[in-house]
Amino acid sequence: MGHLWAAFSPATGETSLLNDESASILEVLEAGAADTAEICAHLAADSGLDAKALAEIVEAAWPSLIEAGLVCEHSAGHATAQ
Repeated sequence: MGHLWAAFSPATGETSLLNDESASILEVLEAGAADTAEICAHLAADSGLDAKALAEIVEAAWPSLIEAGLVCEHSAGHATAQ
């Protein structure tokens, strides 16, 4: 089992447990709005992994992050941390 992180959502008033990947996405979004490609590029620079390979992981994380109220999706395909 991987590491777990906790994040509080002011939008829902709830705390959610996150895996490493979701926590890393939120960390990138702390700097401001970003789309999947921008997040993957940042994570690839930090981890040395291929940005295209990371895209599937990031795309899979979006629904749970949005549902938990931790990110807000914008019409231009960008997301921001709440």
